Amino acid sequence: MKTAMLSAALLALVCVLPAHAADEREQIFAVGVDVDATGHITATQVAPDVPASIAAVLSSAVKQWQFVPATLGGRSVPAHTFVYTKLQASPNASGQYDLRISFMGNGPRIVNRTPPRYPEDALRRRQAALLILEATVQPDGHLTDMKVSNKFADWPVLPSFKVAVLTAAKQWHAIPEQVDGHPVATRLRMPFTFTINGQTYTAQQIRILREAAHMDAATAGAKTAQPDIPLPSEQEVALDSPLQPHAVATIISAP
Repeated sequence: MKTAMLSAALLALVCVLPAHAADEREQIFAVGVDVDATGHITATQVAPDVPASIAAVLSSAVKQWQFVPATLGGRSVPAHTFVYTKLQASPNASGQYDLRISFMGNGPRIVNRTPPRYPEDALRRRQAALLILEATVQPDGHLTDMKVSNKFADWPVLPSFKVAVLTAAKQWHAIPEQVDGHPVATRLRMPFTFTINGQTYTAQQIRILREAAHMDAATAGAKTAQPDIPLPSEQEVALDSPLQPHAVATIISAP
């Protein structure tokens, strides 16, 4: 990547994104991508509210990735999907920032994902919940065939949590994926985490969260040290996208 472009993106990230541990900054962006019949990305679409410097870095990075081509009737065809990309700006030993650009998944894009309301009975009891919503994004963008389940079998939750997720999801709309210019249905899995300020957890719940974080970090090859109680990612996952990643290595750059 060009040094000027990278430096501008790092400055934008450091200035506008919330800080995490050791002053690390990160955010996930949805990037629309056109994929040709060979699996290469030919065009990208970044939301207009993303700073131009960050949009340029996103586009440059995403175009380095490749998919297994979509097929229709036994032949490879062009397709369209949304790539979820995490940008992380981390301080390095020289006092500057390194930029890490990671592939988080791809699939349809939910465009009006109003979060579920926290159930009143759960607030009174100060209870937390971790749930999974599975739903099908239809070609017209509506969500159907919705099912809510516990993320962890040994972490029971109040029924009102599941009602809250379904009530919110019924109001959502999505931009579907496309194959050969036509919208297609895609099955999604979406995690939800309900917590309140000053949330307390039982010893069993803390063990569940730490074990899940350790497994996720091991899968991603990331560091496992967690000074706080780690909460799972809420990134949705497409279960049957017509476009499967082929070469999506994390990109690490420094100015």
